[in-house]
Amino acid sequence: MPYVSTPEGVRLCYDTFGHPEAPPLLLIQGLGAHLLGWRAELCEALARAGFHVIRFDNRDVGLSQKFPAGGYLLGDMAADTAGLLSALGIASAHIMAQSMGGIIAQELVIHHPERVRSLALIYTTPNNYEYFAGVDLVEERMALPRARNRAEAAELYVRNEAPCASPGYPADLDWLRVLGGLMYDRDYDPDGAARQRNAITASPDNTARLRQITVPATIMHGDGDRLISPAAATALHRAIAGSTLTLFPGMGHELPQALWSDIVALVHDNAVTSWERV
Repeated sequence: MPYVSTPEGVRLCYDTFGHPEAPPLLLIQGLGAHLLGWRAELCEALARAGFHVIRFDNRDVGLSQKFPAGGYLLGDMAADTAGLLSALGIASAHIMAQSMGGIIAQELVIHHPERVRSLALIYTTPNNYEYFAGVDLVEERMALPRARNRAEAAELYVRNEAPCASPGYPADLDWLRVLGGLMYDRDYDPDGAARQRNAITASPDNTARLRQITVPATIMHGDGDRLISPAAATALHRAIAGSTLTLFPGMGHELPQALWSDIVALVHDNAVTSWERV
C-alpha cells in the first residue's frame, strides 16, 4: 500500500478505489481500526456510486506513523486528515466517518471547513461523555491480554467486536476472524489504540461548535448500538442545520452488509446536495 507524508511530517498509509478523476470520498476510521475495516466490497460499491474512494490508517494504528509518547488530540488527527488531502493534491473531499472517525470529521470541518464538501457521520457523537453508553465495554476490551500469535489475535478480535454486534442482523464472524488476522499481519499494536482512546478523553466536546457546520450532512445510527447512544445522532442532527438523520432498526456499532445499499445511497444523495449548491 502507498504512503504519503503530510505537510506536518506525519506518515500515513492509504489506498484507493474508483476513478481518480471522480469526486473524492475520504473514509475516516474509528478507535484502533485499520483501513481494512472499511471492507473492500463496500469501498467498491461507493466507487460504483461515482466516488474516488480513499481509505487510510489513522496515526498510531496499522501502517501509519506511531506516536509512542501520545499526548495528541483528535484535532491533531483532523490535521493529519487535512494533510493527507494536501499530500494527495486534493483541495477538498466528501467525508464519510464512523465512531471516533466521526469526531475527527467534526474537528476537520470545524477547523478546516474548506476541506469538506459534504459530511456523512455514522454512529458517532459530539464527544460528549453523556452519549458514551459503552464506556465499560470499551475498557473491558482494552484490558484483555495481548495476543501471542495470529490465531489468538483473530479470536481476540472476534471477542472484542462482540459489543458492536447488530441485534437485528447476523454477525459475520468469518469476516471478523479474517480481519483480525489481517490486522495482526499488518501491525499488531494495542498500545496505539489506547493512545487514541486517550485522545478522545482529552479532546473537547464539540456540541457548542456544531452550529458552525454548514456543509450538507447526513447522520446515520443504529437503534441497537451499545457503545454510543443513538441520542448522540439526534443531538448532531439538531445542531447541524439542514442535516438528515437515519436511524436503522436493529443496527449496532457496525455496518451490516444488508444495509450497505442504503448507506451508499445516503452518502451519494448527500454529496449530490453539495453538488447542487455549486
